[in-house]
Amino acid sequence: MAKPVIPEIILQQRFYGSGDSLYLLLRFEDVRQVLDVPQTAKYMIYSIRAGASERDALLQSDSVNVTVAGRKDAQGLVLQLALPRQLVQEPNVLHLRLWQDLENNERMGARFKVPLQASMPEKDFLLVQATNGQPVFQDYTTTSTPLLLRSYSAAPGTLMLQRFEADFTPALPPMSARQEAVPRTISVLEETSIVPGDTFSLKEPGLYLLAPDSRFPRGLLVQPNAYPKVTMAKELLPPLIYLTTSAEREAMMQAADTKEAVDRFWLKIAGNENEARRLIRTYYSRVETANRLYTSHKAGWATDRGMIYIIYGPPSDISHTAGSETWIYRQSETSPYVKFVFTKKENTFTTNHYELIRRPEYEESWYSTVAKWRAGITGT
Repeated sequence: MAKPVIPEIILQQRFYGSGDSLYLLLRFEDVRQVLDVPQTAKYMIYSIRAGASERDALLQSDSVNVTVAGRKDAQGLVLQLALPRQLVQEPNVLHLRLWQDLENNERMGARFKVPLQASMPEKDFLLVQATNGQPVFQDYTTTSTPLLLRSYSAAPGTLMLQRFEADFTPALPPMSARQEAVPRTISVLEETSIVPGDTFSLKEPGLYLLAPDSRFPRGLLVQPNAYPKVTMAKELLPPLIYLTTSAEREAMMQAADTKEAVDRFWLKIAGNENEARRLIRTYYSRVETANRLYTSHKAGWATDRGMIYIIYGPPSDISHTAGSETWIYRQSETSPYVKFVFTKKENTFTTNHYELIRRPEYEESWYSTVAKWRAGITGT
């Protein structure tokens, strides 16, 4: 009997300060797409405590009727909270619990914690989509997406925007003894000023940094076409690095028709066109999910979490701490499991950069899983 898929609600946030308040924009999404969060969520309880524990002193609490105050975007639920400036300081923590009504009168409450810092209300700008005014929650956008910079300053001025080359290498295999490339100094390719209230688009792909000299710089990976989706033939080949040999990749790169070469690769693995289409759908849907969830200073498929997600699929269990994520893959409750630990790393451009703790003992599991892919077995 197939194990039921368990919802995994994640929280993305943006914020700005204005007057005596800190305004938090909160976005909730079920990354496994089991629940329609805007439909199932009914209310949210929140409190500010003098620490991360439920036993810490309660400073303020309230609730939000989601059906009244919530807004739906393309994939999730968006709520706004206004917190008193005097409570936004260390070591205070915002505790959130989003309650959802499920079938059969069941109820689920997803918990989140947001550490508060006294400097947060100093951030007086917000990047939004010009077409609908929704905050840009993710760390990426496209060259065709119009953006708008909103200022909440009493005397708004222009903000500097810098563009860098985004030529970062894909993740190394989980058992690799080689170290990831050390953080390097990257040069500014272009610098311009953004005027609050003006609509603009970032026409050149690359890595951008808004307000680089401020306390809260804002990074964006700008990609062409329909990112995070994979829609162009030239986008099909790079994510295959995890399944292919260097000779196979070289042959596909040299081919006159990239899409035809990639199709031949999948057809050779699958044995027939129907199976090839199934494998292609599975693989590139995982690439899209990795792009959507794990994009940092580089495309999501090229990150450590993206690599593991694409090859192994959704984890059986995920646990979070303030500085790490642990993913567990198991076939059953009694079978051996594989555990991957990702640690959060400081990054100028993003807070979504995690690195895998690589271990030699992953070698057997990795090659076995890749071999299954190459035999047309995905486990889905």
